[in-house]
Amino acid sequence: MKELYKCPFARNRVVSRALRTIEYYEMIKKGDSILISVSGGPDSVFLTHLLYLMRPILDLTLFGYSLDHMTRNGGSAKDAQFVEGLYGELDIKLFKQKKDAAKWSRSHKLSFQEGARNLRIEELLEISEKKNISKIATGHNADDNIETFFINLLRGTGSRGLSGIRPVSGKFIRPLIDIPGKDIISYLDNKRIPYCLDRTNLENIYFRNRIRNLLMPFLSKHFRVSFKSNILRSISILKDEDEFLRHHSAAKMKRMAHVEVNGSEKGSDKYTSLIKIPVSGIQKEAIALRRRIILSAIEKVNGGLEDVSFDNVDDALGICVPGGESKIIQIDKNIRVFKIGNYIYFANTSHAELLSEFKQFLKENEKEIDKRAKGKEVKIGTRMKIKDFNLELSSEILKLKKDKLDFNKAQNTEAFLDYDRIKTPIKVRNWKNGDKFYPQGMKNEKKLQDFFIDNKIPIHLRKSIPVFTDREKIIWIGRYRIDERVKITRDTGKVLHLKLCKK
Repeated sequence: MKELYKCPFARNRVVSRALRTIEYYEMIKKGDSILISVSGGPDSVFLTHLLYLMRPILDLTLFGYSLDHMTRNGGSAKDAQFVEGLYGELDIKLFKQKKDAAKWSRSHKLSFQEGARNLRIEELLEISEKKNISKIATGHNADDNIETFFINLLRGTGSRGLSGIRPVSGKFIRPLIDIPGKDIISYLDNKRIPYCLDRTNLENIYFRNRIRNLLMPFLSKHFRVSFKSNILRSISILKDEDEFLRHHSAAKMKRMAHVEVNGSEKGSDKYTSLIKIPVSGIQKEAIALRRRIILSAIEKVNGGLEDVSFDNVDDALGICVPGGESKIIQIDKNIRVFKIGNYIYFANTSHAELLSEFKQFLKENEKEIDKRAKGKEVKIGTRMKIKDFNLELSSEILKLKKDKLDFNKAQNTEAFLDYDRIKTPIKVRNWKNGDKFYPQGMKNEKKLQDFFIDNKIPIHLRKSIPVFTDREKIIWIGRYRIDERVKITRDTGKVLHLKLCKK
């Protein structure tokens, strides 16, 4: 890296800052091959420019990856065309793809933003594996890090989420993570380097955009202008503390656990089919370490912590008590946490090799898990008890033209829904991690977790809220909001009336 600082381009303040980040986190070494995730926006264009300047000095082999999301009425195609021209001029090999990201997101039951992100990551990893590329560079900057901090703060993720975007994570490197977005744009404008602008970033439909366009300007106007640098300092401190706790708790978990290694690989780390830990070992630790040990065990069997929520950890801690009846909870599609006797088990059921005691318990309890996940069926036209919520539910079919209905007088304990737009059977269940719906009055899908945050519903109360579903979708968040797709319209004939009351 020392030879880079001698180059004329290193005298620029923005470039120099990126080089310091690369050096501090040891992101790049001589002879590396790097795949650049490039959208045509200012961040990815500056990242491309930076690595292009570094290429001859460090003997780097550069590649680019461009994904046309097929959105914005052809706008994404124009951006992809711009990227193709840029990489042609710089003589960098470009891998191009065109995929309907909105359709892909729907098929994977994800919001567009989350789906587009997952699609891009999936393709980047696949290309890097096929082409034997050692690093993947993304254009996340300091503003992205601050936005992520606030998103995780509002979601209640704890210090793990508040430590922000990791500068290095597996193959992924983020050389611009310490540079503010305005500095990047200023550099490009001064050098007259063209880039694309995505106008959808100005729309306040998405959670991140509302943080960026509403919260950040408000804080800048009404509090210290330097609040961003203070937040970044806090992120840095939290990141260091998170790293310490992560390693410390992983070491503790390893010492007290019986680990069954299945021999599978995920990235460069082996992950396991089963971890068995004495409940007494976890119970003697402070609550902060208990949570971390649970997280370490889940990470070991899952291969990562993506989409693992605070509620998942809390549920696991809730069954982590000695003696009593055996219990089981589901973390993700293939991840189960059991308590049998004086041990707690963390298992990946997609692996073949599991302990016999675990297999038997899984066989006996899997139907119960599925039953709870699917919910209790609502028998229309009856009054029924919903034991899990200590409620009673009445349901009836009304005719809009025949029955005089005043929807303005409806209470939050009842819902009037277009029955012809519902795919029966209707079921009621607890909310699950990853649940999404279209809140009435909104055109875009929303994570139920974000809906709870926006409505200031505390974590400990969320499981007491009944979620009503049909065969395809959520239709009503009991006491809060119906789904836009089943609201009453002028064309409605039959109306389904659901009403909750305490037992």
